[in-house]
Amino acid sequence: MPPYTKVLTDSSQGFSLKEWRFDSKEAGDESRKGSWSVTKVCLAGGRQEGTEIVEIDNGALKFVVVPTRGMCIWRAEIQGIRLGWDSPVTEIVHPQFVDLTDRGGKGWLNGFGELLSRCGLESMGPPGPDGAQVLTQHGRINYLPANYLDFQFEREPTPRLVLRSAVDESFMFGPHLRLTTEISTEIGSSELVLNDTVINLADIPQEMESLYHINFGPPLLGAGARFVAPVKRVAPRDARAAEVDMAKWNLYVGPQSAGYTEQVYFAELWADQQGSTQALLQSPDGKSGAVVAFNAEQLPYFTLWKNEAPLKTGYVTGLEPATSYPFHRAVERKAGRLRTLAPGGTHEAKVAIKALLTEAEVQASLQRINDLQREAPRVETTPMDSPL
Repeated sequence: MPPYTKVLTDSSQGFSLKEWRFDSKEAGDESRKGSWSVTKVCLAGGRQEGTEIVEIDNGALKFVVVPTRGMCIWRAEIQGIRLGWDSPVTEIVHPQFVDLTDRGGKGWLNGFGELLSRCGLESMGPPGPDGAQVLTQHGRINYLPANYLDFQFEREPTPRLVLRSAVDESFMFGPHLRLTTEISTEIGSSELVLNDTVINLADIPQEMESLYHINFGPPLLGAGARFVAPVKRVAPRDARAAEVDMAKWNLYVGPQSAGYTEQVYFAELWADQQGSTQALLQSPDGKSGAVVAFNAEQLPYFTLWKNEAPLKTGYVTGLEPATSYPFHRAVERKAGRLRTLAPGGTHEAKVAIKALLTEAEVQASLQRINDLQREAPRVETTPMDSPL
């Protein structure tokens, strides 16, 4: 049976549904895994005025996708476990209220509060000049609206809810890149999956960077939580990160006092023969967690961001697979980590976020990571920080 398909936005036709709902009852799919629903609404009030979101409830996992914001994922929840964090930014801010050049190019932070933010595509990392061009923090893709969006319900072989979209990052005398993404979840599962393709639509080569900024706070984050991954090599980003005993770089101590500043660590991970790998945030009691799974050939560089600031300041950690490290683009170019897409060339990436709800699931993830760990990690104490 062909999938049910509904176009929700198509800028070429000047069309966008502001409100729409489809559920298991309407689909005739009141299955043994329970009821599900997909709802599109347009937010109103404050800085979220005009922001369109899609709420997906697969019968177990609930999450919010934001087409107005580069198909970011604002939050998720399952069985009382929140995937996300408490940002000082509480609204899903519409791009019209975000000036990326604000505060010396750090305007990206004016709307930062997602579970998953996309960074790129022309560049990501800190702001600053790169030749004649002045880059803003983490690029533009996270504040660009989807020009196409549809929903599919696939009945076979496994019932699946799918959002598909296209987001263009293009301007005259600049890049002409397109992100096509498929965000999917199986009915009743605890996992959501992103399948992304970046296409160079220009007829000249184009540099490209992409980082998945996946952010967690309590209850998974807290004193005693830990980050676990099959680490091949890890180094502190800068002198601040190197202040910590590097034997404890992956451990969390809980919210700190005013004046705390972030600590960032750069790593490369082991993977299986197909490139598959994963990283785990294990809760303080060890009985729950979240896994970020991806392909290390597609996303070979990993960043762990630890921001153990006071709770109301933004207590959060980021698990961040990427095509390069989030240094300034000029640094990454010099290091040979930038990707260049040929005319018509593509870069594909698959990223999955899964909630672990039991101690047994956590132990299974730990075993998988242990199986991937071919040898002891190389833990470096010298910061990688590389000035321009």
